[in-house]
Amino acid sequence: MPPIQSTFVPRHVQVQMDALRKQYHGLEGLISRLNNLTGSPLSVQQELARSAREESKAIESKIEDLRLLADEQDRESDRALVVAMLEKIETQFKQQQQAVRQAILSSKQTIDRETKSERELLLKGSKSAIELSEIRRRGAGQGNDSEYMLNTSKEHNESLSRTLKLMREEVERTAHSAKVIDESSKTLKVTVGEYHAYDEVLKRGKGLITKLNQADWMDRLLIGFGLLVFSLVVMYILKKRIADRGVSLVGYLFMPLRWFFSLLIPSLRATPPSPEAASEMAGVIIEKAAAAGTPAIKAAVDQIQMSARMAKAAEAAAAVAAAASAAASQRAAAAPTSAVQGILGILDKIVGE
Repeated sequence: MPPIQSTFVPRHVQVQMDALRKQYHGLEGLISRLNNLTGSPLSVQQELARSAREESKAIESKIEDLRLLADEQDRESDRALVVAMLEKIETQFKQQQQAVRQAILSSKQTIDRETKSERELLLKGSKSAIELSEIRRRGAGQGNDSEYMLNTSKEHNESLSRTLKLMREEVERTAHSAKVIDESSKTLKVTVGEYHAYDEVLKRGKGLITKLNQADWMDRLLIGFGLLVFSLVVMYILKKRIADRGVSLVGYLFMPLRWFFSLLIPSLRATPPSPEAASEMAGVIIEKAAAAGTPAIKAAVDQIQMSARMAKAAEAAAAVAAAASAAASQRAAAAPTSAVQGILGILDKIVGE
């Protein structure tokens, strides 16, 4: 790579350019070693090819960084200068990439040809070929001893770097896993607490439902008992109103007709004579019959009057007994022995009225 003009280039861009130039020279050295690689084992060629590819990737990444730096320049002149330099560098880098591929291919072909020729000579059994192969192997080992040691140390360093990187990643992954486990534990604790709260709510709800069911059954029993008491009361009232008084349903049906005819015929509204008036009238009739009749009729009339007096005495005794029983019933109604008797007494009064 030709030297980069740095007259008007900023300092930090110049530093990036110098680093890119060093990498470019290193890649050129790898290309020359690949082109001059003869009599070396395949592992050396593979190591050089891998180093050349890595160096190419590093140069490409550095070019991208310089492109970003060019876009970040404040002055348009600086940006144009950096972009022009990058275009030249990219053109040279593309040529260098082609050279790297050709060097890797040619070194691989050279090693393959040497290996094939040695294999043919060994198969033929030529002693000179065996000695030549051994001399080449020894010479390659002696000539590339320092290179082999450098490559080995480089591989070890890279291996240690990769191991350290893996360990760091593993530590970070373990820390992240521990954090996730901690958060999961907290979430589980919160979930367990919510489950306990739901369990308490379910238990309370179950108790309330049980109490509501009991209250429902109690209401049903009370309603049934009320219906039974109501039915008994209705039956008792019907018994008092219909069966005990001898009032038939037909009489109730004809009562409107009787009331209507009583309005049309006033004589039907006359009240019947009282029992005292009827008895007095019967006494007068009997006395008249005794005064005008025979002795046999007089004896019969006397016997009738006697039986009438006895009947009046019996009626008076019955009236006294009825009054006594009524007073007793009133006292019993005034002080009932039980709630049922009290209810029946009230119903008797209502029915009597």
